[in-house]
Amino acid sequence: MNTWDDVRSFAAHLQTARSSREEEWRELSRWVCPYRGVFAGEDMAPRATRRNRKAFTQAATQALLRGASGMTTGMTPRNISWFEPDFDDPNLAEASGARAWLDEVDRRIKATLADGGFYQAVQAFNTDLLWAGCAMLYSETAQRSALRFECVQVGTFCVALDNDGTLDAVTRTMACTPAQLAATFGKGRLSEGTRAKLDKQPYDLVRVHHLVRRRNMRDPGKLDKNNMPWESFFWEENGEEQFLSEGGYMEMPYFFTCWHEGQTVYGTGPGDEAMPDAKQMDVLERHKLKGIELLVNPPVQYPYTLKGRVDLAPGAMNPVADKNLITPILDLGPYAQSLQYVQAELQNVGLRLEKELMASIFASMPLDQRPRDMSATEFLERKREALQQLGPVISAYEPNVLTPLLERTVATLDRLGLLPIPPQSLQGIPLLMKMEFVSPMANALRQTGAETTRALLQDVATIVQATQDPSVLDKLDVDQVVDELATGLGVPGKVVRADADVEKIRQLRAQQQAAMQEQAAQAQEAATAATQAKGMADAAGAAKTVGELLQKNT
Repeated sequence: MNTWDDVRSFAAHLQTARSSREEEWRELSRWVCPYRGVFAGEDMAPRATRRNRKAFTQAATQALLRGASGMTTGMTPRNISWFEPDFDDPNLAEASGARAWLDEVDRRIKATLADGGFYQAVQAFNTDLLWAGCAMLYSETAQRSALRFECVQVGTFCVALDNDGTLDAVTRTMACTPAQLAATFGKGRLSEGTRAKLDKQPYDLVRVHHLVRRRNMRDPGKLDKNNMPWESFFWEENGEEQFLSEGGYMEMPYFFTCWHEGQTVYGTGPGDEAMPDAKQMDVLERHKLKGIELLVNPPVQYPYTLKGRVDLAPGAMNPVADKNLITPILDLGPYAQSLQYVQAELQNVGLRLEKELMASIFASMPLDQRPRDMSATEFLERKREALQQLGPVISAYEPNVLTPLLERTVATLDRLGLLPIPPQSLQGIPLLMKMEFVSPMANALRQTGAETTRALLQDVATIVQATQDPSVLDKLDVDQVVDELATGLGVPGKVVRADADVEKIRQLRAQQQAAMQEQAAQAQEAATAATQAKGMADAAGAAKTVGELLQKNT
């Protein structure tokens, strides 16, 4: 099979494998996120209207946006540092000028992310991850900045994973104008139909496909486009049998993750859980509005003789005899009472949506704003439980998206010569780096372990005080307690000594104490010997004096 047929066949296979999830996305988008996603049969132009125009409430969408904003603020905030570059070899950080060099690298990475639109893209990414259960970011070199970032619309991409669950291939459908295609790939690479549109319809949209997959056969010693680790193909959907571009990437330019693993590689997410409540909220809103309409504008009854002569407009005057009074047909008391139950149920469903779409979990509540009837311990416990629900998600989010994205950013800056020159002390040394995540969410998850360890210490101290039995402390490995607290609080590794170093210090201290005790014992023995000698000398002197006195008297 030639390359053209192989690429088209592979892309078609991935699209077929996605079809079962695509119908679910379409319904999820209608009820939870009507502005996102592009699906089969829809125009790929920017959408000006939402899918659920007839919906009576947007409570689910509002909860989704709050959850996505909280997720962005908690994991990748723009105004504070959420990652720190460091060396794989911790000894390199002690070299002269190494820390200052890392700080400059950090500054240039953050500037590249900001200039390339990363923070706008990651906000859309988090929104898609919550409602669709999966999301994808794309990075490409650009003239204005080293990289530009984009969130790929759900429904336009297909993925394949390798045996380790790592992204192995991506196909994507996009819409470009003929002018854009000519500027990117050159006029000569366009199909005949697209070239014809350049002059007459330069802003019509042309569907273009992009495939990136791992290259199976290459020469690692060469770094040309045909030997890069990832191969890349662009082609027009309705063009001739030729590629717009055949190239490659040094790193996978797409970054993908899912919320929960499901029957397909696209997984499931909070949107799947929230959709029933979103539907129920819409039904309840319809009933509530109908009930209010009955109360405000109830159906009435009047004598047949007044037919055609009754004006029911507000403020209208209708002179009638007493026997011809106009009265409501229905007893509206039960309707007014039932509205209270509807409103209460609406509130309950709204709270469920806030929880299901992570709005209540990501919302920060300072300790001094906790409910008055809730203790600080109970508040921290509830917050800890909420954060632990996100642990499995973040454990996939960081290695599948953030880590490879930052690694590609550093590698791109290095290839473009935009990284600072290492100090003299690091010249000629392979500078392998790693990223330490220090976002509010990462720190909070780490601190949950520290809080439980601290709570255990407090409880054990209470037991010791109550029983006056210090032997209870024998149950604790105090050294390990310190290590767990340091890890949970994110204390720099250099602050806490290694176990081997602590053992050496304790052995030296024990030797010093033993030497001091031996010296003290020797001094005590010398003092005792001196005292004994003095006593013997005094006794001998006294005996001599007595003898002399006796001899004199004799």
